[in-house]
Amino acid sequence: MKTLKFVFAYARSYIKPLIITVIAMVALVGVQLLAPWIIRELIALVRESGWDPASRATITRLAMGVLIVYALRIGLRFLNNYMAHVAGWGVVADARREIYAHLQKLSLNFYENQQTGQLMSRMINDSEMFERLIAHAIPDMLVNVFMLIGVMVVMMRMNVTLTLLTMIPVPLIVIAMQGFGKYVRPAFRERQRDLAELNASVNDNISGMREIKAFTREQIEAGRISKRIDRYRDSMLYALRLMAMFGPLVEFASSLGTVVVIYFGGRLAFQQVLHIEDLVAFFLYLDLFYQ
Repeated sequence: MKTLKFVFAYARSYIKPLIITVIAMVALVGVQLLAPWIIRELIALVRESGWDPASRATITRLAMGVLIVYALRIGLRFLNNYMAHVAGWGVVADARREIYAHLQKLSLNFYENQQTGQLMSRMINDSEMFERLIAHAIPDMLVNVFMLIGVMVVMMRMNVTLTLLTMIPVPLIVIAMQGFGKYVRPAFRERQRDLAELNASVNDNISGMREIKAFTREQIEAGRISKRIDRYRDSMLYALRLMAMFGPLVEFASSLGTVVVIYFGGRLAFQQVLHIEDLVAFFLYLDLFYQ
């Protein structure tokens, strides 16, 4: 929470692009919900009507509707992505300026016990994480929430029972995400610390290359840097290995929703409780739901 408060304090200066981002996100979710519904209407038309002038006119309108939806999606995604990055990199620039100003105020005693490369890594590499938070993490979370609400409303309108059944895998996804937060995030934080130490060691050695050569410490320092490189590589691979484990688990839990729709939705369709166009729409909306 402290990190979020810190970032939002800087984000106030970029309220306009953030508002545009939120509006574009809401509109994008609405546009994405239209495409499966148009396909549902097409299937219903094929099931209920014959090949007559009215049907041909309706098909033309549906095709034009899908074309407009996809065109709007391009523009809305541009606004969403670009404005989020405008705010994100603006926050990073402001944070870096303030960090540098703070470094100038610190006493000389502070710098005697600090490595230059590590301070540079904190200022440049770590501050870049703010951009990922503002331009990626928070917008993605909001889009997922809006999409969840929108898909739930549409699916409930088609069939309440099947909608509730498709929620069965949700607890498994929640458990997987909790595991992600418990294991994967700390692993990436450790990777970031190892990166800072590697940058600090390389910077110090390059700055003191004359002394290293004067005292013939090339082999010793090469070995020390090699250990730092290996440590960073290992921490990165460990974090990526955890990511590679949790990703498929979440995908598997999500795919259970499709299994539920096939089993229960197929039964409801054969019992004439669920129309075929609604069954197809359920698959399309479920893909958006677990995206």
